[in-house]
Amino acid sequence: MKTYIRLRENFLPSSGNTLFFILFLFFILLFVLSLNDPKKVVVVETETVTLEKVKVGHVWDTLDGIGYHFEENKEVVMDPRFEKLQKLPECDLTVDKKPSRVDTIRLMDNFQKCINPIVERWRDNVDAKEDNIMVTLGVGHDTMAEEKLNRTLPNTYFYGADPIIEPNRQLYSAFGKFFPFAIGREPGFTKFRVLPNQNQKTRTYEFQDVTTIPLTYFLSDILKLKKIDIAWIDIEGGEFEFLDQLYRGGLLDQKDITICQFNLEIHSKFHPPGAQIFHDFVFQILDDKRYVFLKPTRTEPGVHRMFFINLENPECVRKFLQ
Repeated sequence: MKTYIRLRENFLPSSGNTLFFILFLFFILLFVLSLNDPKKVVVVETETVTLEKVKVGHVWDTLDGIGYHFEENKEVVMDPRFEKLQKLPECDLTVDKKPSRVDTIRLMDNFQKCINPIVERWRDNVDAKEDNIMVTLGVGHDTMAEEKLNRTLPNTYFYGADPIIEPNRQLYSAFGKFFPFAIGREPGFTKFRVLPNQNQKTRTYEFQDVTTIPLTYFLSDILKLKKIDIAWIDIEGGEFEFLDQLYRGGLLDQKDITICQFNLEIHSKFHPPGAQIFHDFVFQILDDKRYVFLKPTRTEPGVHRMFFINLENPECVRKFLQ
């Protein structure tokens, strides 16, 4: 009887085991219920946006080994009126178109009889010789023309400016004063087409940032000039910055600066927007009726040379035309 009771006690579960068993069943029930619970599916509406295609041109990459290429031979479309000016007939001054009624031989004899005594009277009087002022904008490693003019008119003062120092300083200083900077519209640094010293043999021009001085400041404040007898302007496209200053009422007039005659080379080839500036310049000069210019010469596509004479200023007319 005692043995039976002991075996029965071993088979009866304790209160701790019972609690653990109940909790275990509870967790199993929760797990089963969670598997059967349907999940909510969220649907998000999407909107399709079509972006416009942007055309991207060639991007200048400074590290591509090539760099930027300036357009050398871009066609320049000029105003039709300028084309008419180009087609004007040549002036033939060697023969008269109509029989002249003037006795040329007799006229020249009378002129010589009148002028010779005056020439002989003032020939040896150095004080009576008028001085001349010449300004060169853009020396370009070449001073042959200035040297010849210096021999022809030895009483001429020369002033030249070019951003490339050598050999321009050495060449120009032999007969005049040289200034190592470019001439433009505003002071500062400007990208100019220049002829570096190392390219003397090849004559290859390059675009460089150079020190720039305003035209009116150079003439009025540095040189202290009021009248310029001769000016040569050849600065490879930089001329477009100050062409409007030559107009009537422009900055030169405001500074009371007179130019009697000047040679100008236009370089729209290397600065395509300058073609319109050149067009406006030609017709504004015609409207101002101050300068008369000879028929322009095209030295190459997009490059023109013109010679202007001041017919308005009495001193210029007296000195060079009378």
